[in-house]
Amino acid sequence: MSLQVSVEHVDGVARCEIVGEVDMATTPQLRDELLGLVDAGHKYLVLDVSGVPFLDSTGLGVLMEVHRRLRDNSGAAALVGARPALVRLLTITNLSRALPVYRSVEDASAAVTGSPAAEVTG
Repeated sequence: MSLQVSVEHVDGVARCEIVGEVDMATTPQLRDELLGLVDAGHKYLVLDVSGVPFLDSTGLGVLMEVHRRLRDNSGAAALVGARPALVRLLTITNLSRALPVYRSVEDASAAVTGSPAAEVTG
């Protein structure tokens, strides 16, 4: 399955809709697209993963790399639309602290820019 990433810029936040399986074959593309945004100066990313039926450890690695790069530049990332299995994985591995999951794009956008929002914990 191919991977598609579409980006919309709203109020200083790059909202990225990711569609397709995220695995060893597609993580290089995901990494290039997301880190390309960071390298272009975007500090806030909201990653809509509602269209991602599968995400393996290489995908988690890319998400953590994006988080670290943003953090180093006083930015932040958040996820939206994570399936229950991904939410559990992030919680069990304690990665949900670095990559919080929100119910809506609006909540995630508010959170990454410093406004209060409702986080999904499980």
